[in-house]
Amino acid sequence: MTSSNDIVYLTLLELFTLLTFAQLGRLITQRFYLPIIIAEIIVGIILSPYAIGGYIDNLIGLPIFEVNSYLILFADFSVVLLIFAAGLSHGFKGLKESGLPGFIAATAGAVIPTYLVYATFTLIYNTTVSAIMGAASAATSLAATTSIIEEYKLYKHDFTRLVISAAALDDVVSLIILSVILELVTLKTISFGRILVSVIETVLAWLIMLFSAVFVIPRVISRIEDDLINNVSLVILFILVLIMLLLGFSPVIAAFIAGVAIAESVKSEKIVQFTSTLLSIFGPVFFIYVGMETPYTTFLNPYNLSLGLLLSFLGILGKIAGIFPVAFFITKSVRRSIIASIGMIPRGEVGLVVATLGLTSGIIDTNQYSQIIIMAIVTTIIGGFLFSYLVRKWILTT
Repeated sequence: MTSSNDIVYLTLLELFTLLTFAQLGRLITQRFYLPIIIAEIIVGIILSPYAIGGYIDNLIGLPIFEVNSYLILFADFSVVLLIFAAGLSHGFKGLKESGLPGFIAATAGAVIPTYLVYATFTLIYNTTVSAIMGAASAATSLAATTSIIEEYKLYKHDFTRLVISAAALDDVVSLIILSVILELVTLKTISFGRILVSVIETVLAWLIMLFSAVFVIPRVISRIEDDLINNVSLVILFILVLIMLLLGFSPVIAAFIAGVAIAESVKSEKIVQFTSTLLSIFGPVFFIYVGMETPYTTFLNPYNLSLGLLLSFLGILGKIAGIFPVAFFITKSVRRSIIASIGMIPRGEVGLVVATLGLTSGIIDTNQYSQIIIMAIVTTIIGGFLFSYLVRKWILTT
């Protein structure tokens, strides 16, 4: 029997092995001008307990390549860091510049794919399952998108500001959609009063946290000595995440707000450098984890694969339909609007959270869960590849 100490050591061995292969994969993908997140997801699939990782475990008799609570913790930390870095590089000023358009883009970019998926999948599944599938397709993976933005240092572009703010805001919109769906599933009836209260509570919590953080945190940071600034920034991040978790909201929202607030301080440049160092180590973990959660046999089941691809197509179509008009209004450029729309295609952490909630509550089964995972991976790979390609072709070469 493996002791708790042994599990910790084995998890660290697993983590270092996965990160090593992910870095090697990054070198290969960069050689062929592919986004690095593709390598990270593929490494996770190959070394998962369902593939080569499982064979290695059986061969040596040790549970090295397993998805345990420690690995999930590192994956969650990876997401928080990625979102924190996005907010840090964005700042409150950038959020204000694309405030209303960003909110409109986030809302349209979440509601349209949700409706498209729901309306289509009601022809296949019942309305409850279709609603969960729609909610899972709503939110852009801010972690996936910001990973590419960080790779090419695109933070100063107008379309980037829209993408980051809209991707951050559509987490809020997606969580509101999810709360509405869970309300309907629980009550079996439409209670518009309760739904309205849920929507108002979520939006107010987000706004109160945002404005309070922007007002207080820069003043706190300015009083901290330089040699403690990095530690204090992490303390602030973790406190905001804790508050959001206690209120029942996503830590993704708290991480973005913490980054936005700290970016307004006079000492933000040093924190940016510190965060970049952490990202170079822990950044890939979430995408590796997503790959490890996906059995390769999922892609071999024709039924799941076909519906997963249909879900991906509807999610992509709905996201572009919601984002492109707003992006064009801001950038006045078809090319930059296309890039912004493509940058919002990847799905990930929030969609997988929705899928997991649906699975554990018995609303969806393992086949439907697999279809959502296929959608998350396909949209991340397609969106990541196209976003990276178009940035290099239309932005970096001009």
